Amino acid sequence: MYQGVTPAPDWAFVKKLREFDSKLQVTFDRRYERFIISKKVAFGSPFGVLAVNDEFGGFRQPDDRDIRTLYNGDLWRHGGVKERIRSGEETLRAHKEKEDRDTTQAFKERSRDDAIQLRNTYRKATNSGSKTPEFRRVDVKSGGKTLEEIRAARAAGQDPWEKAE
Repeated sequence: MYQGVTPAPDWAFVKKLREFDSKLQVTFDRRYERFIISKKVAFGSPFGVLAVNDEFGGFRQPDDRDIRTLYNGDLWRHGGVKERIRSGEETLRAHKEKEDRDTTQAFKERSRDDAIQLRNTYRKATNSGSKTPEFRRVDVKSGGKTLEEIRAARAAGQDPWEKAE
């Protein structure tokens, strides 16, 4: 229990607190040895909203950090409950879409690796070499004429080996 002269809160903080909400007040509580921000109610004694502590849980004077904490905890100042719910749903939806994209990308990468592994297994099974060839394979295209083209050219009285213009 605190004994001695009761400390007074900073007047600039009290002014900012009143601008934030006129029903809030800050008082020093001797039992807790801390400043308590409380809200006045129509009936009964005010109820505590926030205890002002330093980072180690000790005494400190209230300042803008406490007003920021009150502001972040006030649902009505952030567009109301419906706006907060909608914002949360959008965040969850965006997170799910990102997870889906990441899963799809991981599946594609895994499939690509599996295709390479399958190709290597097939090559070993068919005994077509122990590893991927170091050079680029070129598919040979037939450059000659078909038998039907030769016969049609002879029937027309033309040389089948002459280039057509």
